[in-house]
Amino acid sequence: MRTVDESPAALRLAAGMADPAARLEAAAALAKHWGASELIVFVRDAAIGRSLPAPGFPQTLRGARTWRDLVDAAIADGSGEGAVPDSTGELRRAVAVGAADGTAVVLIGESVADADWPLLRAILPLLGALFRAEAAAAYADVQARIAQQAASQSATLAAKLDATRAELQQALGVAETASRARDEFLATISHELRTPLTSIIGWIQLIGDAADPESLAEGLDTIERNARAQSRLIEDILDFSRINAGKLRLSVRPLDLADVIDAAIDVVRPAADAKGIRIDRVLDSEAGRISGDADRLQQVVWNLLSNAVKFTPRGGRVQVRLERVNSHCELAVSDTGEGISAEFLPYVFDRFSQADSSSTRAHMGLGLGLGIVRHLVELHGGTVQAFSPGEGHGATFAVHLPLLVAHHREGEGGVPRLELPAVRAFQEDYADLTGVTVMVVEDNDDSRKLLQTILGRAGADVRAAESVPVALRMLSGAWPDVIVSDIEMPGEDGYSFIRKVRLQEPATKHVPAIALTAYTRSVDRVRALAAGFQTHMSKPVEPAELVATVKSLIAGQRKASV
Repeated sequence: MRTVDESPAALRLAAGMADPAARLEAAAALAKHWGASELIVFVRDAAIGRSLPAPGFPQTLRGARTWRDLVDAAIADGSGEGAVPDSTGELRRAVAVGAADGTAVVLIGESVADADWPLLRAILPLLGALFRAEAAAAYADVQARIAQQAASQSATLAAKLDATRAELQQALGVAETASRARDEFLATISHELRTPLTSIIGWIQLIGDAADPESLAEGLDTIERNARAQSRLIEDILDFSRINAGKLRLSVRPLDLADVIDAAIDVVRPAADAKGIRIDRVLDSEAGRISGDADRLQQVVWNLLSNAVKFTPRGGRVQVRLERVNSHCELAVSDTGEGISAEFLPYVFDRFSQADSSSTRAHMGLGLGLGIVRHLVELHGGTVQAFSPGEGHGATFAVHLPLLVAHHREGEGGVPRLELPAVRAFQEDYADLTGVTVMVVEDNDDSRKLLQTILGRAGADVRAAESVPVALRMLSGAWPDVIVSDIEMPGEDGYSFIRKVRLQEPATKHVPAIALTAYTRSVDRVRALAAGFQTHMSKPVEPAELVATVKSLIAGQRKASV
């Protein structure tokens, strides 16, 4: 038991905590005064109504709930005793003394004998007043700076208002023009997305009454074709958004452009065959290698070929030519189609530009494809040009890309053939998920059933939940091997769900999780990973890709546990 004679020394040490620079040193000395190795002061935060570590003390404590229970008990009962984890996770004896105003002192150490000291209780109100006053002063200082800044900004804005009236009028005109363009673009998007959706919904209803296999096959083919058309439209819109934000990135490596061209031709050929259009391939094997992103360059070639096929009448011809021109290689896509008028030719690469944008136009589209082509080519250090003798005389699009200075070494592998994600075949071999338990959390009934079917066909034991509360109740019974969760759900989203999973899962088990969502921006991916997911997948998801991702996570988890 400490004596009254020691009160001045203890008070001096407590007063020493008023200096933020010497706070921890004074706290350590005060802890030693009572036979402890460490001392932490807690004060009530009026904003949240809970006692938190005072300013200058560690704000993040391991085993936060254990600390909170000890502090709350001390405030409620006057004192408390228990064990709290230190920074290494080792449990240490702790004694707490609290006051009704939410102030508490926690002493950590095996040699702390008793928590019921009148002197320590007498010091508590002083410490509480000290830290509350410090917080109030800091808050007042911040408010004063905000007020000064607001006053300065108000004066600056007032001075600028008189000088910007004409600019505001001009901006209003620009805004009205942009608003009209936006409305037209949204109307076009609505139409382009609804058109394939109409076929999808209609055929789904017809399939229910289809009795013959021929009608069923035709319906399924139509549904898949229109769904992939929708996916391509969405990809163009997302690419346009990335371009506007300056976030379109390339994965550059040496490659043979002929391989990329062949892959793009394979993708477009079914559409050309359906119209009886012949695609002539004239590729110079000595054109040389370039440095580029194979996926994005295939997107360039695919866009040019798709346009050529779309605007060429039945029985026409499309030629793809690749040759070396000095230090560049030139890719030219020519067609015998409708051609381009001299008036429209200068604007053919502008976004949303269409030679015929009326509601009666013969060819659908958003007018984004050629704008994306130009941006991708320029990112590769190249140029793209359009030529046409006029309407009814076909058109040629020429892409120039710089050749590699250093040639590819002998013995290195070639560039693999690529396929656009939007047009990949659905029939792919699934990985085997036999013996794997997967929890699917998805509020949309159709999507949830689709995921169950995909994973079930791969042999997985699928447990489906339509909401976060249902999923959490299911987890209380048994833990799955992998979690696949949507992000946007009513009531509670996927971010909240995965954070609760990470808090509740046993110390011996870390369940890998996939965020499956229509949010596809890079910031959404970062947010999903930060919340606790291991990977982020965009909707619509390819069945084989989903199964392969689950398989990969399981393999990684087992390897990590070895």
